[in-house]
Amino acid sequence: MKASKYNIFSVTEQGKETVFNTMTCALAEIDDPFKKLYRNIDTINMNEITNEQFELLSAMKEAGFLVEDFIDEKKVLKYQHYMGKMNQSIFGLTIAPTLACNFACPYCYEDAGMGAMSEEVQDALIENVKKMASHGRDIEITWYGGEPLMALDIIERLSRAFMEICDTYKKKYSAFIVTNGYGINDNVISRLKKCRITGAQITLDGGPKTHNERRILKGTGGSTFDKILKNTKHLKQEGFNVNIRINVDRTNFDEVNDLVDIMIDNGLKDLPTGLGHVTAYTEVCSSVAESCLDMEEYAALNNDFQKLLYEKGMLAHIYPYYPGVKANYCCADTLGAFVIDPEGHMYKCWNDVGYTEKAVSTIQNFEAPDEKMFHLGLDYLMWTPFDHAKCEDCKYLPICMGGCPYKGMAAGNEPDCEKWRYNMKDIIELTCENNPEGIHS
Repeated sequence: MKASKYNIFSVTEQGKETVFNTMTCALAEIDDPFKKLYRNIDTINMNEITNEQFELLSAMKEAGFLVEDFIDEKKVLKYQHYMGKMNQSIFGLTIAPTLACNFACPYCYEDAGMGAMSEEVQDALIENVKKMASHGRDIEITWYGGEPLMALDIIERLSRAFMEICDTYKKKYSAFIVTNGYGINDNVISRLKKCRITGAQITLDGGPKTHNERRILKGTGGSTFDKILKNTKHLKQEGFNVNIRINVDRTNFDEVNDLVDIMIDNGLKDLPTGLGHVTAYTEVCSSVAESCLDMEEYAALNNDFQKLLYEKGMLAHIYPYYPGVKANYCCADTLGAFVIDPEGHMYKCWNDVGYTEKAVSTIQNFEAPDEKMFHLGLDYLMWTPFDHAKCEDCKYLPICMGGCPYKGMAAGNEPDCEKWRYNMKDIIELTCENNPEGIHS
């Protein structure tokens, strides 16, 4: 038996010695018996240890702190990585039925130059979903935009077809929506339920004043905060799994405290709430570049926010505040997931939507894209941290996997480290302080 190469040791401000394993995300407070066994693991005679030592060794192995001598952890991680990339058990589609939006957010990276999705494109989409379901794949849909509720009739038509297909082939179907929340009402909720949409992501960008300056209603410039808050409560009351996103940069990160208090006062304490890292991804949103936080600043803000969530009794012990193991990074570097725009162009990354020169196929010609599109898709699919020395020997690799492929390729094929590199010690500190019984994956 030997020590895992993915153990991270630290000491909390209270003097507790801890070990965190990035292959399993297990975290433990350690004592002298642990340290003695760990230090001497190479020379321990298993026939001479006590029952107590055997039980401790077994627990250390189960948590991933120790592994068998014959195990090459990097090879295991690499295998899981490529299995994740090539997984075809699920056909995951993020569908933008329109790129039109009733908001004019300054950090939006999209160009809303397209109209609503035509029936011709819809029919091609339905045919491909049918083909995938008939081949044994479950169907996972995320409705996206623009503002997808501005094309709710298209969502309904496609949803009816997708649900019928999955029922026919006895495949699982799930659906989620990313919406600004402004258009939610009783009628919309009833229609979403019929589409089997069970969850929603809604953005609130600080207190009312700042939110209204950032999440701007087109045409009138009117306030949006109060209505979105009311609609979020409505969705929760109707049984939807709602999560709140707060897009943060240097202009609003001081307001997250006020927003949390407003959420608590409105009965939204139990909603998963996460920070979105505002980044100038495209030329459309380049005007906000100077106000964007770098990754180290964003990591520090995440820790401050996690501490606040713990203090307020909100969800703070789960992802994205406590890490999870990644096989691959996201839909961009996996074979079975695509983003589809209203004209049927297929992309690997949400940030590319609407930029047709970055399309990797079209839904009308899904299985036979032209040569250039095919190779654009390969760039994402074959993006791997194992091509980079700084990633291969990094203890954070299992929870980072080289960071965002889009950012990495935009930076000249240079991996973009995840926040864990900068804030893991603080996460361990907060976890030990607020979860005395520990967290094990």
